[in-house]
Amino acid sequence: MGARRKPGLPFLRRFVLEVASVADSESRNETKSYNFLSDVSMLLPLCVVYIFLSGWAFDDYYFRFFGLDPKFLDLGFHDTLVRGFTVIFIGARWLGVLYVALLLVPPFLNISRWRPLIKILLMAALFIALLPAVYLISRSAGEQKARVDAGSMSTLPAVTFTFQKRSLIGKLLYMKGDIYFIHRVRSLGGEDGGNIELSAYKASEIEEVKIVSHE
Repeated sequence: MGARRKPGLPFLRRFVLEVASVADSESRNETKSYNFLSDVSMLLPLCVVYIFLSGWAFDDYYFRFFGLDPKFLDLGFHDTLVRGFTVIFIGARWLGVLYVALLLVPPFLNISRWRPLIKILLMAALFIALLPAVYLISRSAGEQKARVDAGSMSTLPAVTFTFQKRSLIGKLLYMKGDIYFIHRVRSLGGEDGGNIELSAYKASEIEEVKIVSHE
């Protein structure tokens, strides 16, 4: 009967290699089973928050440029959200880059081999950094759009109406209920004085209102 062999370094080495092999196999299985779309779908509610912030900042600085407080307009959540989405296409293309980073960076961190604490800190830093970036870019876009609409290249629709038996024309900035907010009101056929005043008319005060799209 031979002598019984005692476990030594060769045994420990085989054990460590087997554990490492199992861990590596589990890691590969996790990577294969990773669902990118699931991660992105979880980020969509957060993306809505940034889009709403973008729309709010744009409208706030846009209307204030004309001397109109957006709080008075009582803009709805849906309108603000739509505005935040369309801001990307009217002079704030950098927002698209930020939104892509929001949707791609967290999933990348999720599948990385970094420590969980580092992942959490990096994601938190990304989410916090995006807030002022989205706000500043949207605010700037709102100001630039307002300057365009206040000038000779305005994209606002022209509106003609009669007030106290005078035929007038201006640029329709906004309508709230029965109130028309009209920019650069002047006599129909008269010269454009280039003023930036904003006038408000009740529907009961004016007649023959016609919105004639863009001049």
